Amino acid sequence: MLKVKKGKEKEKKKADKNSQSVGTMLIDGAHAPIYPLIAHQIISKLHITEGVAIDVGAGPASLSVAMARLSDLKIYAMDISAEVIQIAQESMEKEGLENRIKLVHGDVHQMPFPHDFADLVFSRGSMFFWKDLPTAFREIYRVLKPGGSAYVGGGFGSVEVKEKVKPQFERDSPNSIPKIPIDTLEKTVLKAGINDYTLINDDSGLWVLFKKRNQI
Repeated sequence: MLKVKKGKEKEKKKADKNSQSVGTMLIDGAHAPIYPLIAHQIISKLHITEGVAIDVGAGPASLSVAMARLSDLKIYAMDISAEVIQIAQESMEKEGLENRIKLVHGDVHQMPFPHDFADLVFSRGSMFFWKDLPTAFREIYRVLKPGGSAYVGGGFGSVEVKEKVKPQFERDSPNSIPKIPIDTLEKTVLKAGINDYTLINDDSGLWVLFKKRNQI
């Protein structure tokens, strides 16, 4: 087990609320600075720039776009909401990334991917709405290739970006996002059978990083 950085987080009533509000995630919206920063942090920590990636709870795929711009990854942007997938499709066409990012309708609790499929799974903001965290983490682990890694959680990437975008975020999302205490999150990860993990709770947000062991 990799050690924890010390620090301190409703079940969704409708499936579409599994994603963040569309207004908070639009590529050209006020929150656009979040995604390039978080994409850079994911790549800097995990050093995965090619192969297959899955964006879980992708919404309009803002983080997928940022990751595509910084890497050679083939990205599957998955969301439970058909409505935001349609919005993401419009974004893909606008960005010219239809060949790099494939949109997938799916639920993190039963992901539509085979075992050992992805080199990387990432997600921002969706975890706080998952109804069964251990099942979700087990599914993410299942679809990772041996040696593959996950970067899952939520945050603004830095205090500076948070201060810049939080007022607009609160206007777009008047309902507060559920919290997950860090000790609860650690118990959840262990319950999912994941032992090689790191918890981060700092200015970048609350994140779980874990790796799938190589088969012997």
